[in-house]
Amino acid sequence: MNRWPLFALALLAGLAWAILRVQVPAPLPHTAPADQFSAGRAMADVRLLASVPHPTGSPAAAQVVANLERRLASLGFAVRRVQTPLPADAAKRLSSRGGDASKPAISLVAVRKGANPALPAVVLLAHHDSVIASPGAADDIAGVAAALEIARAIPQAAQRRDLVLIFTDAEEQGLVGARAIYAPGAAADPIALHTGVLINLEARGGGGRAMMFQTGPGNGELVRLLAQTTPGVAASSVAVTVYESLPNNTDFTPVLLRGIAGLNFAFIGEAWAYHSPLATPDALEQGALQHLGDSALGITRALLMADVLPAKAPNAVFATAPIFGLIVYPAAFGWGLVGVSALLLGLAAWWRRDEWSISGSLLALGQLLITLIIAGLLMFGLNLLSGSVGAEYYDRLAALPRLEIIAGLAALAGLLFTASATAGTAWDRWLSFVLLCVIDALAVQILLPGAGPIFAWPALLATLGLVIAAWSADGGDRLNWPPLVPALLLAIPGLTLTAELAHFAFLGVGGPMPFALVPLLIPVLALLAPVIPAGPRRPALLAAAVALVIAAGVALWVRFDPVAPSVPPYAGTEKSQG
Repeated sequence: MNRWPLFALALLAGLAWAILRVQVPAPLPHTAPADQFSAGRAMADVRLLASVPHPTGSPAAAQVVANLERRLASLGFAVRRVQTPLPADAAKRLSSRGGDASKPAISLVAVRKGANPALPAVVLLAHHDSVIASPGAADDIAGVAAALEIARAIPQAAQRRDLVLIFTDAEEQGLVGARAIYAPGAAADPIALHTGVLINLEARGGGGRAMMFQTGPGNGELVRLLAQTTPGVAASSVAVTVYESLPNNTDFTPVLLRGIAGLNFAFIGEAWAYHSPLATPDALEQGALQHLGDSALGITRALLMADVLPAKAPNAVFATAPIFGLIVYPAAFGWGLVGVSALLLGLAAWWRRDEWSISGSLLALGQLLITLIIAGLLMFGLNLLSGSVGAEYYDRLAALPRLEIIAGLAALAGLLFTASATAGTAWDRWLSFVLLCVIDALAVQILLPGAGPIFAWPALLATLGLVIAAWSADGGDRLNWPPLVPALLLAIPGLTLTAELAHFAFLGVGGPMPFALVPLLIPVLALLAPVIPAGPRRPALLAAAVALVIAAGVALWVRFDPVAPSVPPYAGTEKSQG
């Protein structure tokens, strides 16, 4: 049976579905119903507030503050200023780029009373300052505008508790405003003591779907409420787990240090726009603004109407799955997923015990490990060829779409190398590939349970397809229709999930080290195992060579491309907080 069409079909179907799922929704116009979030309405605030760069201490920043005070008053908020002198390091940072460090940061705390002001408040947080050279339409006037539109969409009569909007200043100089308001202990602003749940709205780029990528402590009940109230949300405990290991900070950081419950949202697509002079209102992807607002509106409305806020509960494991949306479960449930996968794998191995061998399976497993090594070396080598090792940070942000193509082609070459080898029988290969995925799921469950969906979910899908085929297939080393149908159908959503995770991970860490994503090939190989062609070798090797030639061409394009016009004038000096 020629499996090349099936291999290509599964791979392309999973990839195409993932591409569709990472698209932003259509922005709603200003005529949308009053209770819905409208990017068309929010864009009016974006255009007003992000017409020019407005770094801390500038006349433009003072105008932004004045405009926000008027806008908040029109929405029924009582507004006060929180003025914070810039610490020495922040003042030095701002002055080094031509800013005025003599003036204090001016943050705004706006409160709209609910029916019972004694209840802990719901807070929406965003920063209103920009870096020196950027209008900051995305980072973070998009978050400010989203908070204003959410407040407009929720009538004050629907508030059982206070709604608070906090717009901080000098986030770009080291989270100065947020650190002052949510300072440790008694030094904090009074609003910190009144905060029940806080939602931060951020951006690192100019588009893409908003991801809920960070939570406060004890997130279980809060994330479950998010899943119930926001069907289209993108969220992942994998992102939470990865982000905790990174040195990045946002205004959510001091909130987190105080132990306050909360959710942190951001969109990170169109990375060229990060701190860019070209990050104007017209360049902001309005669908990204729509998704940011949609992601926060439902949970904000539910929290404001709740008699009791979600209690702190053990951190949940969660991810947005194809078809099912946001799936949330206790971390301990991951042991059940791994256990069921191991049981199914054992059943399949028992039913096919005469058609596989330990030696053949070890050979196939060695082949898989060699594939991973080859893919990693290819990604590393192509990254060197593209000039991305040690390259200017902002310039490589602008090149991320091409760098992602390069990494994808290197991964494809690795998969095609697997297809060119013939180690073991078909059952040897399938069992060993799935076994490695289950082992990785077990290791992640032990070490980083929040990252469980990376391996546990594909492992479950792969073992389900495997056990159905093992039960229903003919004897011998044959994998033909119809037993392959369930495995193929189960593989596609698994491939979609893995491609989505790879995309968001690449946007976060892929520029400097794309090879960090090589482990994601393990679930891909486990899912594709039944349709990986066992030969002939020449077509697979030829296809791998073509993929590498194209990847090398794109890498050279990146290397010799002029510096991107989106790069800020201070590039190569310091990196901002957010």
